[in-house]
Amino acid sequence: MFRLNPRHRPTEVGQPASVPARHAGPRRSPLAESVLSAAIVATKALTIGFAIDAVINARSPRLRGKAIRTRAFGYVGGLFIVPAVWLMLPDRGRYPRALDFAVTIPLLLDAGGNSLGLYNDAHIDDLVHVANSAIVSGVAGALFAPRVDQRWQAALAGAGVSIAGGSAWELLEYGAMRLGANGMNLTYDDTMADLFDGWVGAIAGAAFTLTRVPQERDQRKLHGWRGVLGLRSERPAL
Repeated sequence: MFRLNPRHRPTEVGQPASVPARHAGPRRSPLAESVLSAAIVATKALTIGFAIDAVINARSPRLRGKAIRTRAFGYVGGLFIVPAVWLMLPDRGRYPRALDFAVTIPLLLDAGGNSLGLYNDAHIDDLVHVANSAIVSGVAGALFAPRVDQRWQAALAGAGVSIAGGSAWELLEYGAMRLGANGMNLTYDDTMADLFDGWVGAIAGAAFTLTRVPQERDQRKLHGWRGVLGLRSERPAL
């Protein structure tokens, strides 16, 4: 026997009703989920390895003067940002693998670039600034999306948050240098390049917001910010 539910599909008597897809996002195949999970484990393991190298060899010529031990603790701490926030969310749903991977990549680039001596030669600094700014812009845009009339407003607000955060970071770096921090090698050209990278990343994050959030405000309110960031309510079997 079946019974009708006005909000869900018909369900068999005695069986729980299906969970509404309030936070649903684009589905990935089981193979894609497995590949992404393996990529997350690999990138986190590499980042931790580079962090250990930074702590052990902090006085070596390739790492000296970069506050590398402080960076190493930042690398490891950054790896747990997404897991920690996800665990604190009520009704958190399935784990946002794509978001975790996106946050891990800049940490790996920064740690690996310093450890292998490629930071300046391979323009790792530019990649890190662009990636970080894009993540902040996209996440902020997703949070704003259900609260504004048009999605371009969410994209603009998210980009603004990212640019403001990047500018604040450059001010903090300048302040640290003035207070006597060694090895920062700040120049006018370097600061301008970092700000430019921040703008590029912010625009990329805004494009993410424009393409991922629903155009209609009712739909944005219904799905909220979770679906945009991959926090879907359905939980696949392990």
